[in-house]
Amino acid sequence: MNYLDIEMECVIPDKNRKAFYRLVATKDLFSYKLIRRWGRIGTKGQPGQSERYADQEGMAKGLRRIVRKRLAHGYIIASVDF
Repeated sequence: MNYLDIEMECVIPDKNRKAFYRLVATKDLFSYKLIRRWGRIGTKGQPGQSERYADQEGMAKGLRRIVRKRLAHGYIIASVDF
């Protein structure tokens, strides 16, 4: 079950940059998980990474950290699904 799905995009034509970044926050049987995937818009992207957290607060803190970092690098939030 997905708790949160955030898609971000960074399009800078002068630098030929068209990138996406996707974050999925979910819970499995034993822990909370944050799954990240990124790449060029129009492609499947990189295999991604997943991080496990013992509690929801830790996952939320990790999510905020990643979103702040991506926004600082020029990404905008394209969509958010609950």
